[in-house]
Amino acid sequence: MNVYSHLLIGIPPIFLLIFRLFLIFIEYRMRLGIIQMSLALRSAFTIFANKTSVMLEELIIILESTEITLYTAAVRLGISFILGAIIGVERQLRRRDAGMRTFSLICMGSTAAMLISIWIPQIYPNFLNGDPGRIAAQVLTGIGFLGAGAIIQSKGSVQGLTTAACIWVIAVIGLAVGSGMYGAAIITTFAALFVLLSMEKLEKRMFLDGVNKILVITCSTSAPELKKIRKIVEDKNIYIVSFSYENDYEKQQSVITYKVNVKQKSAYSVLFSEIQSLGYVTQIRLLA
Repeated sequence: MNVYSHLLIGIPPIFLLIFRLFLIFIEYRMRLGIIQMSLALRSAFTIFANKTSVMLEELIIILESTEITLYTAAVRLGISFILGAIIGVERQLRRRDAGMRTFSLICMGSTAAMLISIWIPQIYPNFLNGDPGRIAAQVLTGIGFLGAGAIIQSKGSVQGLTTAACIWVIAVIGLAVGSGMYGAAIITTFAALFVLLSMEKLEKRMFLDGVNKILVITCSTSAPELKKIRKIVEDKNIYIVSFSYENDYEKQQSVITYKVNVKQKSAYSVLFSEIQSLGYVTQIRLLA
């Protein structure tokens, strides 16, 4: 019946048999190829896993080594670069002058100084008068000049103290990495990051979301009522941070300067009116 049906459609049975054998051969080759591919992938994964395990073991040996070599120095400098960049990114996002590049360089420089401090006694064991910690100790002294450069004082307002503190902390982190204290360095890095990101919100809540400003009051008398002026300021829920007073007896003038913490949306017209009502106030300035 099948032969007649094949004759009806005009295809000889031998061709159908050859075609079926060809399909079986193709299927066999495909299965064989899949099996070979899976074996090759399994073999490659095994080789990769073995090499990775060996590399991790070598990395652990390098990390735990107390001898300073090219490999230990490279690994520690790489770690210090990463930790410095983490703090630097936070400063960069806040548009500070000292950003990721500055903090990475400081951290790597501190690590290099610590590596040199450890390396010198290893190379010169007869150098009895040498102190391995002397070079590293000078980092904390020298970093103060860089921190001072980050501090800006203008009209009684000081800015950059947080960045200066971060510079000092990142130098200590670099020294910790250079000495092999990786755990302490990582904990300090993320603790500093937590302070920078979270403590600012707490500070704003404590100061009622206030900002620091400079209140300058110029008087036409050399003997203004300081206690009365202070009471007027404090009655407006303004926190006085610091106070300075200048008196010119020849011109019979005086200048009172308050550094105050005020709410960002405060209205100052009532405060200015009450101070002006004293009669001898000639000028009131509120500086950012």
